[in-house]
Amino acid sequence: MLARHDTNLWSAEYELPWQFGLVPIPVRMTVIRLGDGRLVLHSPAPLGRELRAELDRLGPVAFIVNPAVHGKFAEQAAAAYPAARSLDGAEPPDAWRGALETHLVAGFRLREVVLFHAPSRTLVLTDLCFNIQRSAHRYARFFFRANGMWRHFGPSRIIRALAVSDRAALARSLDEIGRWDFARILPGHGDPLEHASPAVLRAAWLG
Repeated sequence: MLARHDTNLWSAEYELPWQFGLVPIPVRMTVIRLGDGRLVLHSPAPLGRELRAELDRLGPVAFIVNPAVHGKFAEQAAAAYPAARSLDGAEPPDAWRGALETHLVAGFRLREVVLFHAPSRTLVLTDLCFNIQRSAHRYARFFFRANGMWRHFGPSRIIRALAVSDRAALARSLDEIGRWDFARILPGHGDPLEHASPAVLRAAWLG
């Protein structure tokens, strides 16, 4: 179930019923292994036997990052790994120094904390941008297309309309994020963007 993207970087994708259960949407959990071998789980997925076995082979889970609107399986993850520290990532632990940096997006009502994994030059998002390229469900494809999130990297129309509280503050946050030298983006929903850049992220929001 885990896909490897780089040294010490994996993710797992699953579907979650959305919009009153009518729209199955892909959701991504990102797994990062720190230099000391411990794991960080970002946006935990449902932990079936196979996924838990894969994680156990990678190393001990030490941190569980629960984004504000991606906490459906937070309690299950905390119960599975009682020694792990649960957090939202806004204040990164000292153990992340040199591997993971974070930024709390300003002007965004969903309280999104973006992660940057420096060793792999990877940006980890939750709902700031989508990149949904495939779906087996006809109604889901229709909804994604109508919402501006089908086969397109960027925010959905709903996010643009409802999640932005201060456009100037959001633009400043995008500038701050753009100072990181990332070349890959792992969105919370949709396919990884393997040839990314700060310019791609900024253009998705600001054109």
